[in-house]
Amino acid sequence: MEFLSTVLSNAEEITMVTSLPPGSMDFLQTDPAPVTGQPAPPKVNTEDRLPQAVVDRLMKISGVDGVWIEHDAQGKRVVVLHYTPKGPAKKLPSSVEGLPTRIVGGEPIRAF
Repeated sequence: MEFLSTVLSNAEEITMVTSLPPGSMDFLQTDPAPVTGQPAPPKVNTEDRLPQAVVDRLMKISGVDGVWIEHDAQGKRVVVLHYTPKGPAKKLPSSVEGLPTRIVGGEPIRAF
């Protein structure tokens, strides 16, 4: 450490050497660009949302701890019900708002 402090105290000018020429990726060569405006909010496809009353009704079913819409392999919309209890899920609907349901789960959804 003493050697480094001696070298630095004796140096009149220190230049950083790199094998890369300054370019657009070298943000230290120029002042940063100012941030202007707010980013546009993501577009929400309202077809991929269930009415809140429907979500509330589904979430009241014992064992259901998540409800969302996904697209299956053919691109068709399905309502996904996350179901926690083990055993058959006979009381869960086979369709919701005209869309087929898919049951997933087994482990509870937990926030970390």
